[in-house]
Amino acid sequence: MESTVAQQKSKDNQQDFIAGDVVVFTDPHKPDVLMTVHKVQGDGVLLDGNRNFALSHLIRTASAVELNAKRRLTKAEQALAEVS
Repeated sequence: MESTVAQQKSKDNQQDFIAGDVVVFTDPHKPDVLMTVHKVQGDGVLLDGNRNFALSHLIRTASAVELNAKRRLTKAEQALAEVS
């Protein structure tokens, strides 16, 4: 199964974020909410109007399907979305 460009960049730890990007945590145990990058700061980003901080390697860009669902999808949901 092919991975998306966003997933490949996250795996390679080469993800570059800019203010306004919508992101999700990669860890399924973290909240599944969409978050907006407020400011890039060192090896992390300030999220949601400077209320939260996350290291860049712990987040990835939200997919179009996740934007429509307004939440991070599980791996199973992502797989179903890719074939439909």
